[in-house]
Amino acid sequence: MTGLLEIREKLKNIYGKYDIYLKPLFKFILSMCVFLLINGNIGYMERISKLPVTLVFSLICSILPVNFLILLSGVVILLHLYALSLEVAVVALILFLLMALLYFRFAPKDGIYAVLTPLCLHFNLGPVMPVTVGLLGKAYSVVSVVCGTLIWFFLNGIKENAAALGGSAKGASELSKFTTALNQLIGNKEMYLVILSFMLVTVMVLFIRRLSIDYAWTAAIVIGALVNFIVLFAGYLLLGISGRLMGLVIGSLVSLGLALILEFLFFNLDYTRTERVQFEDDEYYYYVKAIPKMYVAKKEKQVKTFSSKGGSRAVRRQFSDEMDDD
Repeated sequence: MTGLLEIREKLKNIYGKYDIYLKPLFKFILSMCVFLLINGNIGYMERISKLPVTLVFSLICSILPVNFLILLSGVVILLHLYALSLEVAVVALILFLLMALLYFRFAPKDGIYAVLTPLCLHFNLGPVMPVTVGLLGKAYSVVSVVCGTLIWFFLNGIKENAAALGGSAKGASELSKFTTALNQLIGNKEMYLVILSFMLVTVMVLFIRRLSIDYAWTAAIVIGALVNFIVLFAGYLLLGISGRLMGLVIGSLVSLGLALILEFLFFNLDYTRTERVQFEDDEYYYYVKAIPKMYVAKKEKQVKTFSSKGGSRAVRRQFSDEMDDD
């Protein structure tokens, strides 16, 4: 444990020293992942799918707030969908406007969750997001997770029905394209199930980690991961959705591990040294529970100076005695 604590302190020191360079680097990597994911799944407009364009977009997003990445990603998605079908682009535009009203009303500072949620869902790590938001965010932060989930399921449905939505599809009328595009939202029962599970887990983790009990964060993580697994597993059985069990098990286990890493980085407490303090003033009695954080004390280095001139023999003898005592 001491070694892990030392590594954590070193990482914190490095980030604090070089954050002016690391923040743009992290945002550049995140932006690259987002645009590559978009272009790889719905890259219907070849002009903006090329790597140089992706690099330029990522560089711009690396020096601007995360909300600009959300805005630019939305524009890129609309352009790709327009290249596929005008009707699909209109449905996506209406969806984005509704989500923008919801997002900027409740969670304008939680854009990072809205960006990370589709990425995690793509790599079958969706359960990590509600647990993370419950640990690090507020109750309204779940809005960002919901928006990210809506986007991922909508685009995934568009990708699966691209042949029916394309302009060259035989017998595809404008009305049928609108109906197919809307059905990716209205008729997607799995999306509603995932959103319900994520909302329930976020609220539950947020409630448990605020309790005044030992190992509250650990209990919140384990219970949240278990509830998410049970809800999704039962929902898949009720809805008759097959082929999800193995991915659900692996994703839940990996998400649990990532959440425990977050706990170690942000909320690592030493419950063996818990202290309870009671005091009062003219109006109230106060009962305080203080739990110290785990840390590694820095070693103080002592530098001894030796001189070859007067008194060198006595200094050497003193140093020899100190070494013997150690």
